[in-house]
Amino acid sequence: MTGINHKRLWHHATNADHAQVTITFVGGKQATFVHSDLAAARRPKYYVLGTSGAIVADWDPRAEPAVADLPAILTLHLPEAPSTTVELQNIEPYEFHRELSAYLHAGTPMQVSTAQSRDVVAVMEAAESSASSGSKPVTPKLLTR
Repeated sequence: MTGINHKRLWHHATNADHAQVTITFVGGKQATFVHSDLAAARRPKYYVLGTSGAIVADWDPRAEPAVADLPAILTLHLPEAPSTTVELQNIEPYEFHRELSAYLHAGTPMQVSTAQSRDVVAVMEAAESSASSGSKPVTPKLLTR
């Protein structure tokens, strides 16, 4: 995977103003993540484009100006059907904290395991390492496969 960071405008903050990460999987498939605080227009929160369909996750405008505070609005695009909005599972506020408490007190499994979370951090660390080294490819050290 490779990463690129740009620091152009928000010099008082430590995070990058614009970041791009490209992951190349075994077999050649790729995923690209772009986050920009520089863009004049907001892109979708995320999107997955495939040869036989796509998912576009748009920011929920009801949360303006803090659009990250609400889940994205998911739209499924298929070649032979009209686009449809995907209903999301309703998650109660502070669900993560309830799950964490239940795990710590009774060992109740959480929806997302610590190994999965650790792998997300490993990918983020590899992207930052790549960006710091002039976009040299870095392989994350994953726990799960």
